[in-house]
Amino acid sequence: MITNAKELKSNLNKLISDPDFLFLQESFEKESLFQLLGFGHRETMHSAFISWLISPTSSLSLGLFPLKRFLNYISEENIGNVKTAIDFDLIESDVLELDKMQVFTEYSESVVDPETNTKLNARFDLYLVNDTVRIIIENKVLSRENKDQTVTYTKILNDLDNPYTYDLKVFLSPDPTVKPKCPDFIQVDYQGLYDFVILPCLNHPQISIENKNILEQYAHNLSMVYRGVNKPMAKVNNELCISIYNKYKDVLDEIFDAVKNETPEKRKPKTSSTVRVSKLPWNEIYIRLSEDEKYLESTYGNTLTKAEIDLTSGHILFQGKEFSSLSSAAIAAVNSIKGENFTDRYNGFAFWSIVYPNGERKKLSEVRTDLELAMETEIED
Repeated sequence: MITNAKELKSNLNKLISDPDFLFLQESFEKESLFQLLGFGHRETMHSAFISWLISPTSSLSLGLFPLKRFLNYISEENIGNVKTAIDFDLIESDVLELDKMQVFTEYSESVVDPETNTKLNARFDLYLVNDTVRIIIENKVLSRENKDQTVTYTKILNDLDNPYTYDLKVFLSPDPTVKPKCPDFIQVDYQGLYDFVILPCLNHPQISIENKNILEQYAHNLSMVYRGVNKPMAKVNNELCISIYNKYKDVLDEIFDAVKNETPEKRKPKTSSTVRVSKLPWNEIYIRLSEDEKYLESTYGNTLTKAEIDLTSGHILFQGKEFSSLSSAAIAAVNSIKGENFTDRYNGFAFWSIVYPNGERKKLSEVRTDLELAMETEIED
């Protein structure tokens, strides 16, 4: 425990001069090579990198090691689930013929749906295949699933010739709250990709200096906050942060206490309250809604009005017109009832409610608060 200002200044000076702290500080200030090239958070870049990472024949030159680590991660996330029978023993055997695995990006397939006689098209972000195993990976970084994308992909895969003993569908996103609409998909995230695959590869004794530099640059890119979301794709400095905190616990606790009037041990997860002001913007909300959450209703006076969210653009569809914000759609709804050019402002989050398939209604203001709390809890964890 620090007892006086002189001791605090002395310990603080040691902290800001510590090589680990300086390294961590620099990592927050410098851009990654991928950002400098303009590829920081492009899905196609991430898919191409993952293809290079897990392909047995890539120039990473670690053979089956990365692919096996990736399959182990999938199996760990799927314990107790019937989505895959692949487990550690099977991965380490020769049954899966992993040395023959081919990895493709932007792989296209199409079939004719026998029920509707319409053509269904798919472009799989990653497509892994050999004679025994087929794995498709839908990769979402900044975007959400388009309409019923994973459902359509499942229909296409089921209609194609399927000689595979093991057929897996994987949904990869940095945001665990973004769910695949088809329940057949195994959900994984970039934190797991880093922990289970990238970090073990970085520590592999046979990795070359050049490839280690590439992996370190990619890991640094994952640690950068991505557009519109104030958090990284993966936390890659956890061990270093814990080490620094344990080394300088007294001075850091003193700082926490001064800034928040609480030490880390006293901090509690934020909870909802009637005085809470939610600031999560609409563009961070609609991308996390599902098809079952796109229908809106509001009762003004005794009149019920209905609208719909375009989950791709976030615009509100009301009476055949498209509105760019919740508030402008609310004004239009009031005008349709009052029969006049009513210009008073309306809080769209308070005006509209989501109507779920079971008939339940929930104000968008409540949905925003719930989502914000979920995201904050995830960041604190």
